[in-house]
Amino acid sequence: MSDQFTGRRRRQSTVSVARVVALVVAFAVVAWLLALGEPARQAQSGAPPITIAAPTWAGPKPVDVPGVLADGATYTPRLYLDARTSVGVATGADGTVRVILVSANGSFTELRRRPPADYAQFNGFATDGTTLVWMETVSRNGSASHSLWSAKWSSAGTPTALVSNAGDPRFAGLSTDVVISAGKVMWASDAAGHTDIRQVALTGGRVTSARWLDGEFALSAPPYAVTTPGGPVNFMNIATGESFRVLVGPGEVAVCDPTWCRVTVTENGTLAGIDLMHTDGSQRTRIAGGESTPTITDPTMLDRFVPLATDRSGGVGLNLYDLRTGRTDLVAPAAANVGGRNGILWWSTGTGAELVWHAVDLRELA
Repeated sequence: MSDQFTGRRRRQSTVSVARVVALVVAFAVVAWLLALGEPARQAQSGAPPITIAAPTWAGPKPVDVPGVLADGATYTPRLYLDARTSVGVATGADGTVRVILVSANGSFTELRRRPPADYAQFNGFATDGTTLVWMETVSRNGSASHSLWSAKWSSAGTPTALVSNAGDPRFAGLSTDVVISAGKVMWASDAAGHTDIRQVALTGGRVTSARWLDGEFALSAPPYAVTTPGGPVNFMNIATGESFRVLVGPGEVAVCDPTWCRVTVTENGTLAGIDLMHTDGSQRTRIAGGESTPTITDPTMLDRFVPLATDRSGGVGLNLYDLRTGRTDLVAPAAANVGGRNGILWWSTGTGAELVWHAVDLRELA
C-alpha cells in the first residue's frame, strides 16, 4: 500500500480500532504504490444509471500529464515542483526502473536508471526549490544498500551521489522523510530500536549524526523528529533535545506535525470521524465522519487543507477540507492514487493506456 488510495468503492461497515491503526500505518507506505486501482465502479447491466456528483471545488484547474510514457513505461509521480513539473519513477515492462523529470506535455528527462536485477526502489524525494534529492535502494543477494542522490530541477545533467552508504533509512511516508534545511540533507536511520538522525551537506561530504534518539522516530518539520505513525505521539527537538507529547483519548489515533494533528476517532469499535487539532489539543474541529478516509500521511497540506477519500454513489470521490473556510469541496468525483506534497495535490484517473495524472497547486489559494 501507499499514502494514496486505490479508488475502489469501500463498503459502509464498522471499522475496528485495530484496522484504523493499520490504516494510519498503511498511509506511511501508500505513496509508493505502483499498482493502480480502478477509479470508479461501473454500473452493472440492467441496473439503474449511476448519478455522479459534480465537483464543487472552484480552485485552480488541474494540469494533466499522461501516466504512460511514449516508450511504454508507466509513470508514477513522487514530488511536484509546481503543477506542471514533477519527478517520479518510470517502470518499464522489463522491470527497468528510472527516476525522471516530467513536464505537462509528457516530455521527460531521465536522471537515473537501474536494471531489473537491482530490484531498485526510490524514496525520500525532497527539494528546496532548486536542488532535488532522493534515496536509492538496491537489493542484491538478500541484502539492501541505500544511497543518497541529488540533481538540479533545471538541469539535465548527471545526478550526484551525495552519500554512498546512508545506513538504514526509515521511510514513514511523510513529506519530511528526507529534509533539506540550512544547507543540509537530513534523514532518520534505523539503529536496532534506536534512531540516528543523520545529516550531510547539500554539496556532499562527511555524514554526521545530528542526534541519537531512543525509540522509532521519523523526521518532522525542522527542527523536530516525531515518533512513527500509529502509536503515542512524542516530539523531540533535534537541536536542543527538548521534547513534548501529544495527548489523545482512548480509541483515538493521531498523526501530527509540530502544528497540527489529524485524529482518527472511533466509538464502540466503529470509525466515527476525523478531527483536526493543534498539538496542545486546542482548536479541535470535526472535519469528516466515518465515510471519509485521509489520503496522505501528513496531517495537513500548507497547514490548511486535508484531502479525503469519501464514498459516493458511483465511486470514491476526492474531497478537500479547507480549515480556513470550514468547507469541504468535491475536487474529483472519482479519483485514485491521491498524493499531496509541497503544496501540490495530485491524483490519477483511468487505468492502463488511459492512465492520467492530474495536479493542482494549492499555493495559488493562499
